[in-house]
Amino acid sequence: MIAPRVFFLISIFLVSLFGCDKLSEFKEYFSSKPKQTATSPAVPAPLPAAPASDAALPDNVLAKVGNWTITIEAFNDRLGKLKEAVPEYDTNSLEAKQLVLEELIRQQLLVADAEQAGVAQQKDIVDAIAEFRRTLLVREVAMKLTKGVEATEAEAQEYYDKNKEVLAEPAEWHLREIVANTEVGAKEILIEVLKGSDFAQLAKERSIGKTAANGGDMGFLAEPAPDKSQEQMVPDFMLGEIRGLDAGGISKVFKGPDGFYVIKVEEKKGGKTREFSDVKDDIVTGLTLLKQQQAILNHLTQLSQQMDVKINEKLLGDK
Repeated sequence: MIAPRVFFLISIFLVSLFGCDKLSEFKEYFSSKPKQTATSPAVPAPLPAAPASDAALPDNVLAKVGNWTITIEAFNDRLGKLKEAVPEYDTNSLEAKQLVLEELIRQQLLVADAEQAGVAQQKDIVDAIAEFRRTLLVREVAMKLTKGVEATEAEAQEYYDKNKEVLAEPAEWHLREIVANTEVGAKEILIEVLKGSDFAQLAKERSIGKTAANGGDMGFLAEPAPDKSQEQMVPDFMLGEIRGLDAGGISKVFKGPDGFYVIKVEEKKGGKTREFSDVKDDIVTGLTLLKQQQAILNHLTQLSQQMDVKINEKLLGDK
């Protein structure tokens, strides 16, 4: 495990640079690493003492590096953010405060050095700062526009009542198929099935489908969904014919890509309507996001009418 002091210093750096999100990735990465050995990099030594200065710092200024200063209020704010990111550290202790201050001074020394070397004027740095500023401004405006914009339970109930079928549990069917060359031939097979003939045996003897050798067994197939492959889903041409069938149900004859089909539902899973209480929170969350998105879009529409927006379509290239 990485040494506590090193981790603490890097924690301060990550929080300063990226916020709390990056720190959680860092902690997860090092949680599986071997313990530090005698050959591991040494812990950074404390900063050397600064030369004595006759000029006293203002009462609320904690430290000064060149023209840069940090007040005790700003320092305490940093401590608060660090505590949020690393709850296990006691940021009230003198040692912790010294570590934080030490790291902030190290960072400022590097910043000052980079500025003197002209790094701050590099195009990639300037562009990154500008983009970061845009991101912060957009996020702040979006937060203000969406503050208090939330869906109500009544709106969730209304949505539920209108979309019960969509909110039902995904259905799965264990299917068997018989495929015939002609509609007449398929109807003759259907009559035999309805009279009690074994569907699987008829599929072996009469079907021209790819599943004939297996008694027409297509296995379990689910309703079409983005997270399933085509092989796992009920074909679109077949879905409407079986949707209303329960286990043991037989479809009417219908046309498909390989001929005329008769389908038997061996088993059915899911497809039941979910209770409102089970999906209420998800509906409220989804509707809230939609309302917030609409609030932002409405504001953008107003802005586009107030400001002069021009686009040079020719530079986008040919359609």
